[in-house]
Amino acid sequence: MNLKNETEENLKTLLRTVYERADWRKIAGKRNRYDIFAHKIKAASHQQSVSTFMEKLCHSLGIQSVKIDMAIIKQLEAEKEPVLKAVRRETIYYMLLALEGGD
Repeated sequence: MNLKNETEENLKTLLRTVYERADWRKIAGKRNRYDIFAHKIKAASHQQSVSTFMEKLCHSLGIQSVKIDMAIIKQLEAEKEPVLKAVRRETIYYMLLALEGGD
């Protein structure tokens, strides 16, 4: 599933920001953090909007707040159906894309 470049970049930013806010030492212990993050993304992707997806994802990782430019959220929200569908269908791809070059 192909998202527009701007949408894909914004999704990467959202996922990367959430990932970086998580306390992985507390969450993962000896388990693989990528496995955990992929599972949490897929579970959250069944929400009806990008804002509730973000809320569910953050909550599942014990994150109380996250600072993301509202323009990113609004742009993703405008494309919510293809964004959430892409994340549901290609969870690992979008997770790896977001974490590329980091971690």
